[in-house]
Amino acid sequence: MIVLIRADATLDSGTGHVMRCAALGIRLAARGVQVNFACATLPPSLEEWLRARDLRVHLLPDVKYGDWQADLRQTAVVASKVGGVDLLVVDHYGLGHEWEHGMRDNAHRILVIDDLADRDHDCDLLLDQNLRADAATRYGGRVQAGTRQFIGPRFALLRTEFDDPALLRRRDGALRQLLVFFGGTDPGYQSLKVIDALRLLGESAPTTMLVLGPAHPGREAAHTRAAGLQCLTILDATDHMAVLMAQADLAIGTCGVAAWERCALGLPSLVAITAENQREDAEILHALGAVRNLGDADRLDAAQWAMALRHLLDDPAHLKAMGKTSATVMAERARALVELEEALFDGGC
Repeated sequence: MIVLIRADATLDSGTGHVMRCAALGIRLAARGVQVNFACATLPPSLEEWLRARDLRVHLLPDVKYGDWQADLRQTAVVASKVGGVDLLVVDHYGLGHEWEHGMRDNAHRILVIDDLADRDHDCDLLLDQNLRADAATRYGGRVQAGTRQFIGPRFALLRTEFDDPALLRRRDGALRQLLVFFGGTDPGYQSLKVIDALRLLGESAPTTMLVLGPAHPGREAAHTRAAGLQCLTILDATDHMAVLMAQADLAIGTCGVAAWERCALGLPSLVAITAENQREDAEILHALGAVRNLGDADRLDAAQWAMALRHLLDDPAHLKAMGKTSATVMAERARALVELEEALFDGGC
């Protein structure tokens, strides 16, 4: 079986599209599928990360965002090069119905991953892994009548390490261990604000693990800012995020893919919005009580992060309740995974 994934990542827009597709690719590769990525933009460190996991990478030269015709031509060349595509996966805000229809001659079936519902699609399967108030009608008129839709975080594309039920633990509400991760590129360098917040907390600051991610552009600045801060350990990258989340009592981050990773392990979190497509998830999770949403990240400073942490340090009952609610968001995940994988392999892939 041959799968081709069309997704991009940049330091400005982040790595979420490629990373969630990589989670899918790793699952498929484990079942003997040949997985290929076609990328117009990809940080070298992330390209290396993909290749290290036996995911093939094909770069698309001179393709600019919004030029779907040039994108179509070059992606079709890659499809021909790999020897025929059983499943084409497209996770890209700049591509829609025209591009997908143009790829029909190059792929047996098409899976679209979207969370905006702002354009039409020509696909066999559609996945939107985010929380939506209008989930039942969100893609009405955007896809054909026969398109199978998988909507909601129970279908989230997470790495296999998050499948282990043993990592889901009961938390007592005490904040001893904090995990900080703002995604692969950390827009606005929010990690630096949290480092300063830990200094403001002084001796009351919890033991903290800060993960920067493989494409983080502010690595040197973070290490410099953290010098002498005894409560903090910085990891430049990790392949054990699920274990780190299981060990933590609270996380700080955003509502991208990591939000569903945290919910899969019942980990409560403080979140900030670093991209507009995170806003609705952050607001709904806040309303449910699974996270505390502090709003737009660029409006936050170290003092506000410190105040939010101090509130949860002083209110273990609230923190415990957040964890319980977080776990309910992904309660049907195991069954949903079986349903999604059966659909992907139906008809030959």
